Amino acid sequence: SRVPTVAPLADQRALRERVAAADLALVLHEDGSEPVATVPLPDAGEVLLVVGPEGGLAPEETADLADAGARVVRLGPTVLRTSTAGPAALAVLSARERWT
Repeated sequence: SRVPTVAPLADQRALRERVAAADLALVLHEDGSEPVATVPLPDAGEVLLVVGPEGGLAPEETADLADAGARVVRLGPTVLRTSTAGPAALAVLSARERWT
């Protein structure tokens, strides 16, 4: 099992570097093309989950992170607040790892 770490806020350049270095980087976005529940997880390594600010990431920011290697994913048909989107996505990922 994995214990998530909440990193401090990062600017776009630092975030892009983190995305490029991660074994799997997921960016939560309402226009994501795949559900977070179906993304294959690595057997080991860092899984980075990016949650944007209230109001969302700008399209250019999302595209920049995707260019750095992130997968743009969605939680479902509704948009959650920043305060709940991260914990909800972690619950989905943890349930898949632990109870499947």
